[in-house]
Amino acid sequence: MHFEAIFQPKNSNDYSQVADQLIGKRIAILTGWQIEEGPHKGQFSYYVPSSNLGMIPQSDLAEIKSVPYVQWRSLHDRITANN
Repeated sequence: MHFEAIFQPKNSNDYSQVADQLIGKRIAILTGWQIEEGPHKGQFSYYVPSSNLGMIPQSDLAEIKSVPYVQWRSLHDRITANN
């Protein structure tokens, strides 16, 4: 499924430098998997295709909502074009 959410990491040091430009912004994400170990164990993760952000735990996202593919694609293209 396709989702959008506001990227609000608790610790931006967990991410690449690209993440600094996305903090507080709405991003296009896809469902990942359930995290099995570490401080985010038990949370679901998400990811941004074609990025080096890596896995994003649910706790680092706000206002997660399912969106139609056309809306998701538009947001994804806008974010990737700016980074």
